[in-house]
Amino acid sequence: MGVKRILIASGGTGGHFYPGFALAAELRRRGWQTVFLVKKEDIARPALEEADFPYTELDMVSLPRSLNPLAHLRFLLKFAGSLLLARRIMKDYRPDAVVGTGSYVAFPAALAGWLAGIPVYIHESNAKFGLGNYLAGFFCRKAAIGLPAAQDLFAGKTALTGTPIRAAFAAPVRRAEACLALGLDHKKFTVLVFGGSQGARRLNAAFIRAAHSLKNDIQAVHIAGRRDYESVKAAYETAGLAGLPGFKLFDYREDMPALYAAADVVIARSGASTVAELVHLRKPAILVPLPSSAGGHQKANALALSQKGAAVCVEEGPDFDAELDAALRRLLGEPEQAAAMAERFAQAGIPDGLEAAPALADLVEGK
Repeated sequence: MGVKRILIASGGTGGHFYPGFALAAELRRRGWQTVFLVKKEDIARPALEEADFPYTELDMVSLPRSLNPLAHLRFLLKFAGSLLLARRIMKDYRPDAVVGTGSYVAFPAALAGWLAGIPVYIHESNAKFGLGNYLAGFFCRKAAIGLPAAQDLFAGKTALTGTPIRAAFAAPVRRAEACLALGLDHKKFTVLVFGGSQGARRLNAAFIRAAHSLKNDIQAVHIAGRRDYESVKAAYETAGLAGLPGFKLFDYREDMPALYAAADVVIARSGASTVAELVHLRKPAILVPLPSSAGGHQKANALALSQKGAAVCVEEGPDFDAELDAALRRLLGEPEQAAAMAERFAQAGIPDGLEAAPALADLVEGK
């Protein structure tokens, strides 16, 4: 019996790329070979090259949201070309399975696999299926899901696996040690604030306004993002927060497990990867869905936790600044509420992200 091969269509945002990447790493340990399909000039390419995973690029674009006929014609031409290339790859590579993880290159890959008679699997990390996964779901063998809310669709063939998180989260980090490394007081109420890859300018501004009036009661680690760092830094100076020992501002940090460990509460977007990390750590959070997220999937992700009492969902409406301030003050003034939120993660019914990649691999291997 020869080496088994898998084709994984992945890329784009972390919530779409990392599940495929983690699955590939797990299957490599089990003796499988992997080829990735990613969109042209995908940001995931450096990670694939570093891990020595071969990949092919599809010149694919997302479905236009406008009624512009030229945009739709361009989409159809790109889709036809991507489907033809994917079918040729199926013929040449002859994979034993095809997996799509939700990016818009996943649908032509899944369709090409189905047309070639190859078992197709998908993974949806969000609480709502994206368009590509929704279409692929009709002809996939199994649909792995990261959050229970997605079970209502394709209920006969969904498997709740959770969403993979990085192996770095496997090593527990002590709060006191994390605070010491950051120059923070481990006895003081600590907030971790960060946005996502698609931006969080309003979230950044609202937190600074809240922190201005709470600067004597809280300390914070604030990841502003490289794009917004200079403007956030200027806002810190205007608010009188710059230079205060309890407020640490960064453009970017790799050591997220340590930052989470230092925090009593997290204020963040509700992308699938962030939600999976919060579930693993059972960390109370104020989740601020990205208003422009496709199909409102970030709001659905936030509700998957807030409806179980494990998080607070605050949307960017007209009263966003006041609502964020009020939510933070409640958690600061009622520490028992944060403790109860942490305990309610166990009732949310979401698998641990460290166990998700093996569960996905078992699904592909038919175990």
